[in-house]
Amino acid sequence: MKNVSKLGARIALIAAFAAAGAAPLTAQAQEGHHPRASAHCSNCGTVVSTHTYERAAERGSGVGAAGGAVLGGLLGNQVGSGRGRTLATIAGAVGGGYAGNHVERNMHSVTYTDVRVRMANGGVRTFTEQGRPRFANGEHVRVQGGRLVR
Repeated sequence: MKNVSKLGARIALIAAFAAAGAAPLTAQAQEGHHPRASAHCSNCGTVVSTHTYERAAERGSGVGAAGGAVLGGLLGNQVGSGRGRTLATIAGAVGGGYAGNHVERNMHSVTYTDVRVRMANGGVRTFTEQGRPRFANGEHVRVQGGRLVR
């Protein structure tokens, strides 16, 4: 019986220390008591990834198409004779115009970067910026006026 009472006393003592030790921890965990809770930034986040790509211009000015058509027509005119020469000239002009327009659009392409940010609330937002990446993975950023800032 003495062993049971000693064991009961030890358990009671441990429970009393545990209850007394837990009280200050629960008080610190309250949001109003925590000093960093007021510094929480709802517009802040961390860069998760960046993806850079180039987008060709929507339209060319026509200069590339015209130059390509002339060059293609001249090259097509060098092939064949009679009606074959006429068809080759037309095919060269059409193909050259298409190729010239495509080259001109690629010359005026624009670089964009998609930046994925994990926000403080846990959500992920993607921001598209023109140009090369300004932010590295893991960098802390803030959203200000719809744009990312350091």
